[in-house]
Amino acid sequence: MPPLPITIVFFLTGIAVWANGLFFLGVGSKPAGENAPNPLVAVGWITLLAGLSDFAQAFYLMAARPAPLGGASVLISGLVIFYAGFFTFLGITEIRGLDLRPLGNVAVAVALVPLPYWQVFSGGWMLRSILVVWVIAFLSVAATTYGKLNPKLLGAILVGTAIYTFWIPAWILTTGNAIP
Repeated sequence: MPPLPITIVFFLTGIAVWANGLFFLGVGSKPAGENAPNPLVAVGWITLLAGLSDFAQAFYLMAARPAPLGGASVLISGLVIFYAGFFTFLGITEIRGLDLRPLGNVAVAVALVPLPYWQVFSGGWMLRSILVVWVIAFLSVAATTYGKLNPKLLGAILVGTAIYTFWIPAWILTTGNAIP
């Protein structure tokens, strides 16, 4: 079976989460010189690309309804669109150098609103664990934007999130296996 279109969402969004995580860890987060551009702008472009790509993939999933998702593709697309909105907003916020606190407010909703998908993912332990990791990651974003969590801890959480919730599932799907 060829890889599902959702693997594009996993790979690109994972890159955006990875880039944000490394930025918060302090890796490449300082301008290279006195008049050098802010590296967060580049992270913002990566994030914006992932968000816009997620929108495109969600619409494709709804239109094509590829097997084995079938009717569930609409539900999955709704979840992808929800996250696409967040990553698009994050990318624009980073590019424009806007205040991150409103993004933190949105992150609380992004952490909690997808929890009803628990039932959608009733057949797989990994997908359910991913929902839990996302709750932690997005609540950590909110806490960091309000100065309640050390940015380096958020960076570590985001790097782990990129690997566990995006790249490992993509790898599983590209090898022709189902996510457990």
